[in-house]
Amino acid sequence: MEYRLILFLFFVFFFGVFGVEQSNANDADRIGAEFTKTILNMDDYSWDALGDETVPLEQQHDEVMELLYHLVRVIPPSFLKQNAVKPFPNLSVLVSDPAQFRGRVFELRGHVVFVREIPLNPVEQKRFRIPSVFRCRFCVDEQYFADVLTSFVPAAWKRNEPIHELATVTGIYLKRLVFPESEEIDFIPFLVAHRFQWYPETFLGSFGFDVGSFDQVPLLRIADLKKKRFDVVPSLRLLGRQEIIQRAFKLTVADREPFYGLLQAVSQIPTTRLRQEARRILEQKRTRENVVTDLFNDPAKMRGQPVLLHGIAKQVLPTLVEDKEVEFLFGVKKYYQIYFYTKESRGNPLVVCVPSLPEGMPVGAAADYAETITITAIPYKLWIYETSAKLEGGSGYKPNYAPLLVGNTPIWHPKKQPTKTAANTKIQNTQTTISITLFFLLLLTWMVMRRFQTKKAIRFSMDKSNTERKSPGKNWKIKKRNQ
Repeated sequence: MEYRLILFLFFVFFFGVFGVEQSNANDADRIGAEFTKTILNMDDYSWDALGDETVPLEQQHDEVMELLYHLVRVIPPSFLKQNAVKPFPNLSVLVSDPAQFRGRVFELRGHVVFVREIPLNPVEQKRFRIPSVFRCRFCVDEQYFADVLTSFVPAAWKRNEPIHELATVTGIYLKRLVFPESEEIDFIPFLVAHRFQWYPETFLGSFGFDVGSFDQVPLLRIADLKKKRFDVVPSLRLLGRQEIIQRAFKLTVADREPFYGLLQAVSQIPTTRLRQEARRILEQKRTRENVVTDLFNDPAKMRGQPVLLHGIAKQVLPTLVEDKEVEFLFGVKKYYQIYFYTKESRGNPLVVCVPSLPEGMPVGAAADYAETITITAIPYKLWIYETSAKLEGGSGYKPNYAPLLVGNTPIWHPKKQPTKTAANTKIQNTQTTISITLFFLLLLTWMVMRRFQTKKAIRFSMDKSNTERKSPGKNWKIKKRNQ
């Protein structure tokens, strides 16, 4: 059954995301009661029993976890977003007519006001690869409430006490629950969702970046590689050592939301606003320059804080994004990797990914490539890259580590051509005159020396007018004539 469902989702996702235009109503019909019943392998009777509000949710744990499993492992997030009901109805409408909306996808925006953690047993932990699930009380428009069961919440959220965190969530409406806390509302809707998107009152959160997505990528230092156990957020503690290292130092599927989401958010932040924030942080730290060494040695300290950098770009490489899920969710089709050197980096590169380049700035990786730039970027993590240096004792490539940052369009400082000034022109004319004078003096000297070193030619001729022939045996009188 699961194989058929995955195949069905593939065809639906392919025709939906890659070019088939349909109305919102038709999109919403793709995920409804029939679709959800197929996921849960239920008949109509079981589906109706699942919607019985008199049955405690704890007694329906297996069915709810089955739906959560498919949201986490099978159904693409873009497919859910594409099929969310629009326009969004009032939450009171969902409660008043659950038969119409059960099994449909809704995208809620509001505040999470309470989080309760529900630990999973070892079998469930192995299947979902998460230690717990979370039941969250969600408030929309400061007056309507919903309960959401999800697999991940930001590690910074407090548990079992009141909070007020701005967030969005996309989930499937499963049933309605009794709401005894309110005298005006008898029931509240219950949804199952993969995770929350969190927008705290921080610089990145104010520009629509999901700060909670950072939890999916652990921040490790090079010195941490020898450790057997890493200090990571609770949701990652069930991962193996190698998988944690892969997430920490390479780009994996786990980077889809934080990396490309950050690239999208930074591209929408005005350059002046990003630089102002970087300078504010510098003033707060009472330092004039960014400590580049912290980007190498303490990435957790620097993540999410804009830094202002100036130096030489030695490689600028365009990178095409072939992940259609990324293109649909974040609109990112292409970006540029800039291998960047500053005075403080001591010959070690920083890698900055930007959505675009200034007009006219060349790309390349030639040995003589060198372009001076100034850029404001957000530190993301340490990234491992490979060079052609052979490993000692065998063949292969030596891994190197560089801070990976995400920035906006850099400021390019093109190489300046020498400008012609009056003083420069006068100097050039004087030099030209002296050169020509010396040339002709040398030529004249050569001609005079050649004149005196050459022997004069002597020619002989007969002068018949002054010569007499006295006898046949006597010689002619010869007159020497110089020419």
